[in-house]
Amino acid sequence: MSKTKIVYNCCYGGFSLSREAIEMLASMGVQEAIDELKYDRHAYYTFNSYSERYNKDLVAVVETLGSKASGTYAQLEIREIEGDKYRIDEYDGIETVLTPGDYKWITVEKEDNV
Repeated sequence: MSKTKIVYNCCYGGFSLSREAIEMLASMGVQEAIDELKYDRHAYYTFNSYSERYNKDLVAVVETLGSKASGTYAQLEIREIEGDKYRIDEYDGIETVLTPGDYKWITVEKEDNV
């Protein structure tokens, strides 16, 4: 099974990228980052969608810059998961990456389900 790297915020505050990270993404041709620099939106919008956090450019920037990739009130980390399914839960800005294997499923037995 293949592995996938996911970027997430592991502290209170919320996901955001530093100006340096946005500039690096823009230099890689990432249109969302180019637009953010153009409109000076304070590095909040780029890759803020949970569904984009496995983007190879985003992962490369966080791996390269380390803690310098994190924006204000953020502490970005990378979680490597098995497979290609994940979801991000968030509470007060702290995000948790979850996979189907992180859940214990309850099976309803037919005689109990009348």
